[in-house]
Amino acid sequence: MDIITLIQVLVSGLLNAQEEFLEHLDRFSNFEETVNGLTDQVAADFIGLTLTAADTLIRESGKRKASYTVQRSRNRTLISGVGDITFTHTLYKDSEGKIRCLLDELLHLPNRERFTPIAEAKVLNEAEVHSYQRAADSIQTKGQTITKTTVMNKVHSIEKGLPPMEEAPVEKKACEYLYIEADEDHIHRQKDGKEQGCFMGKLIYLFEGKEEVCKGRRKLISPFYFGGLYPGTDQNASLWEEVDSYIRQHYDYDVLKCVYINSDGAGWIRAAVNYVGKSKLVADRFHLMKYINRVARYTLDEETITKERFYKYIYKDKLLAAKKLLTRIQNHCEGSGRTVEECRKYLVGNWEYIQRAFHDKHVLGCSAEGHVSSVYSERMSSRPMGWSETGSDRMCKLRCFIRNYGREKVIDLVNYRREKELYAVAATGTEGMIEECQRKQYTKKQREMQRYAETLHATLSKSSTVRKILAIREQIGNI
Repeated sequence: MDIITLIQVLVSGLLNAQEEFLEHLDRFSNFEETVNGLTDQVAADFIGLTLTAADTLIRESGKRKASYTVQRSRNRTLISGVGDITFTHTLYKDSEGKIRCLLDELLHLPNRERFTPIAEAKVLNEAEVHSYQRAADSIQTKGQTITKTTVMNKVHSIEKGLPPMEEAPVEKKACEYLYIEADEDHIHRQKDGKEQGCFMGKLIYLFEGKEEVCKGRRKLISPFYFGGLYPGTDQNASLWEEVDSYIRQHYDYDVLKCVYINSDGAGWIRAAVNYVGKSKLVADRFHLMKYINRVARYTLDEETITKERFYKYIYKDKLLAAKKLLTRIQNHCEGSGRTVEECRKYLVGNWEYIQRAFHDKHVLGCSAEGHVSSVYSERMSSRPMGWSETGSDRMCKLRCFIRNYGREKVIDLVNYRREKELYAVAATGTEGMIEECQRKQYTKKQREMQRYAETLHATLSKSSTVRKILAIREQIGNI
């Protein structure tokens, strides 16, 4: 099949679809579906035709003949966003006796890869929102099988250390105060028995402040997300070092006065002050309120008064008075022992950060719970599903990546992984394999085909106009 045949098939199919639609104007959905199917099929065939032509140019190249010996040719099928792409590629033997496919190397196409970069990016974008099975169903193929396991493998293959998609700015931002909020999501482990439990998906986001969108609703200014499992002390340290590195690359460190870190008091968040420069911990008022409310419930009718006393002691920086109040509740309220001790431990361990939350005018409120829910929970923990360690870590990273750079950048993530896989092969002299004279000769043939297509267009236009007019007249007569 050549490009002229493709054009004839497309034009013939479009004209037939148009003629049928003009006779039945109430079938617009069918018309749209038919046109979409025709254009997708021609696009897939055209890409396959072009790749086969590129393989032919490589095979006829003088540089190829000097360094590589032809072994055999075979067909290869790729799953793409427009359908299955089938093309011919040739295997060669190099001077060291290694079998190689030069076309695949030039395309940065790993061996045994079944997806084009765009198709793989589409699958990842679907998997970020929906189940693996639904992501598998989002790609239409003819004869190719895409299972939920295939999608899972694509998610697992995301690089553990994601690359920055933007270069560090030449001129850094000047901000006196930055804000970090951090929390974790508990993701169900895909194990039974004693190994059943949860992974802790850590979420950190850095922002410059908050601005009001409408009454009672604010949004973050220039947020940037970091996430993953990062278990253990060493990996947790690398996570916070990554945050510190980002701050130093994007913000003028001389202008920066303080980085406020809002937290619920978790140990992995408290460790941030050891790695993030100019940082200060701030207690999350939401968790403080939870501890106070739990204790105050045991005082029954005096619940409101008890809460007021706690907040009065906090405002006046009277930790001793707050501890005495807790002791009185524990002595006079049956069953309050454990709750009181938890509250006491939280207040004593976080009193400095609580004071900062109430008295530092630059501190903002915390929305970490809501962010964890929207970034992690809605996909990974709000429904009954289990995750592997690799799957949960990569999904956390993918969801943060998309919020940082947008869905259109996922294809760069795919290409980054493929280039790493092909790094060793890419530097073996395949550059310039298609020579300039070959390109010019191929382009000349394509120009000749274009002139033929223009003639074909003029002929088809004259022959089909009369049928269109008659069809419309008949439709109007039936109204």
